[in-house]
Amino acid sequence: MAERGPDVRTAILAVLTLLAYPHLAYLHARIAVDSKRAEFRNLAADALMMGMWMAQLDFALWPSCGALLAISLDNAVCGGGKRFLSGLLWYVAGAAIWGALDGYRFQLATGTLVTALCYLGIVAYGVSLGLFLHEQNSRLVRTRSVLRSSEAQFRFIAEHAGDLVVVLDPRGRFRYASPSHAAYFVPGAYAEGRDWIDLVHPHDRERARTFLSVLLGSGQSERVKLHVIPSKGELLLIECDGNPVRDDAGELQMIVLVSRSLSARARAEVDLRLAARAYDRLADAILICDGAGRIEFVNQAYTQLTGYAPGDVVGRAVDASRVGLSSERLFTEILGSISQEETWQGKYMERCKDGRVMLLSACVFPLRDEHGTVVHTVWTVHGEAKVPDMQAA
Repeated sequence: MAERGPDVRTAILAVLTLLAYPHLAYLHARIAVDSKRAEFRNLAADALMMGMWMAQLDFALWPSCGALLAISLDNAVCGGGKRFLSGLLWYVAGAAIWGALDGYRFQLATGTLVTALCYLGIVAYGVSLGLFLHEQNSRLVRTRSVLRSSEAQFRFIAEHAGDLVVVLDPRGRFRYASPSHAAYFVPGAYAEGRDWIDLVHPHDRERARTFLSVLLGSGQSERVKLHVIPSKGELLLIECDGNPVRDDAGELQMIVLVSRSLSARARAEVDLRLAARAYDRLADAILICDGAGRIEFVNQAYTQLTGYAPGDVVGRAVDASRVGLSSERLFTEILGSISQEETWQGKYMERCKDGRVMLLSACVFPLRDEHGTVVHTVWTVHGEAKVPDMQAA
């Protein structure tokens, strides 16, 4: 403007570009329902305005090239080849419209200062965009590495869990289903790309669709109880926890569903209550652990022998009362033994609730699942003798 002399039309474009348009573009992006579509509209407006500037500047070569490069890179980075062509068309349309209103004048040459500023601007803009893309690419590489590690951990947990673990795409179709599904469904029923709703009983499908719809619009986990149709046997009642997974921009990437069979849980609770009643009538002390060594049940005889009531020990590690004793890592030794044999018999020291140390003898046998994995251990315990304090130390 300083080189060619300002005029009213140039001033109008300057006010529109530097003062009015940035606020309008920001307001449009804030109130738009689809922020991505709003960004594309703003890029089109950028290209249209740059084309008008070029016609106003008589199509000066270096400013024209700089503006064309800027809007081309912006559109290509944000929307690919399609947006690049769109930006180019809007650029040409802006130049054509302004030229038609004010006449087409061509003065390609620019002074030394303008040429140097345009040259430096083009280089600075290109380098800045390259650095930005490099940082984004480095972040993407790091994110992919973390995701690969997380996915490996997720698959390990899912494949070793009894729960039904599912990963769905935003349309509710299978991306991944844990191997535990094979116990209830034929493989084709949960194949990748199949609709998860197809597993649900027709009477519950509307509730299942509502459940997915809530997850699509929510950032929090939700829970629902549904009946599903197994390949064999009666209907299966499950409790399903849904967790939407979104990216940093808030876009839904996947839905993770973790379902548990309430029928199996109810039967297990009944079995445990029946076992508790039966074991409480025995004179022998009985202790039952899960496969990880956590105590799930002790009977009255065990309480009388050691002083520990169920509330004192249930949920704790079976080795917790042996800290500092020679049998501190007893469960690890027993589990290693019964993995080869059916039972373990031996003696160990136990610290009772009142602080005394007793020598106990036990017979331990495992309960295995259909795959041969030890899921519970049952201990039958007898008191041998009180250990003197010096010997215990």
